[in-house]
Amino acid sequence: MPEGVELVYQNKLEFDITPTEAQPTWAQVCKGFTDVSESLNEVVEQFSYLCSEGWGYSEVVGGQYTNTLTGHRYIGDAFQDWLFDPEVQLKFGSSRKTRMRITSKSGLIVVWDVTLANITASGGNARATNAISVTIHGNGAPEIETVTP
Repeated sequence: MPEGVELVYQNKLEFDITPTEAQPTWAQVCKGFTDVSESLNEVVEQFSYLCSEGWGYSEVVGGQYTNTLTGHRYIGDAFQDWLFDPEVQLKFGSSRKTRMRITSKSGLIVVWDVTLANITASGGNARATNAISVTIHGNGAPEIETVTP
């Protein structure tokens, strides 16, 4: 891979919009979404040994992937139309579970079972586009695949 910075738009983010079907239907996060923010929400255990003279140590012992998408409502986008369907947005439990796939420019593919939370379908100034957001919570460890770009 050539040297240089990686741009956010070079990563492809997709969701299975038919999570109850045998075969996934992947819809790319595209129109309307303008920002993405990822975190591993790591759990850090901190401790000091009796012989360390008060100096501490840290160990990352776990975590949970989260991702927040924000932007504006774009009617006709497959992912957004599925996300804001009342059967997803206004329901709880299994209605909010699906799979997410992230493909990076390097060819790394991460597939995660996820739960969708805090789905916000409207907000903002009267003379602005409708602001939206959703938070994605990873469930367990992801599957990691690599393909040659």
